[in-house]
Amino acid sequence: MWDTGWETQRLLKAMWAAPDFYFDMMSQVKMDSWSNGRVSLVGDAGYAASPLSGQGTSLALVGAYVLAAELKAAGGDHQAGFAAYESKLRYFVEQNQGLVSAADGPPAPEVLAAAATSLTLD
Repeated sequence: MWDTGWETQRLLKAMWAAPDFYFDMMSQVKMDSWSNGRVSLVGDAGYAASPLSGQGTSLALVGAYVLAAELKAAGGDHQAGFAAYESKLRYFVEQNQGLVSAADGPPAPEVLAAAATSLTLD
């Protein structure tokens, strides 16, 4: 086993010896659509960011703001509001979901800048 320092070896031994240790993979679901019928998803329910990105709360708040604005602008037509919400927010979400992946290190400054400026709120 490689030397990773700190308490790694002790923790690994305790993990294998524990009768109730649970570990699961972390994954990210990317949905083709965030709405169906009269229901639309916001935040982690529809477009969770990587926990390593620190963008979960921001995506949820911006998503709720955009959804509310688009539903108001649609004047009671929820289908039109949902479509506008997704159209306006999709690129912003994709940019933020792409900030961190398991194979990559920290995002480059230009990637961060692209994610930060990929949506303009009215």
